[in-house]
Amino acid sequence: MDEVNREIEAKVSEMESPSYEFPKRFSRKDYIIAAAVVGVSLALVIAGGFLG
Repeated sequence: MDEVNREIEAKVSEMESPSYEFPKRFSRKDYIIAAAVVGVSLALVIAGGFLG
């Protein structure tokens, strides 16, 4: 548990530093792609239920 806490402290310190560069936010296209992947996956799971 101590190792986990040290790792968390290191990550928080890194993110709080002024030189930390945050990743870009999701764009509309990213959300559409994510929704499409979820929709296709769900459709395949449902279709697989009818095969068995």
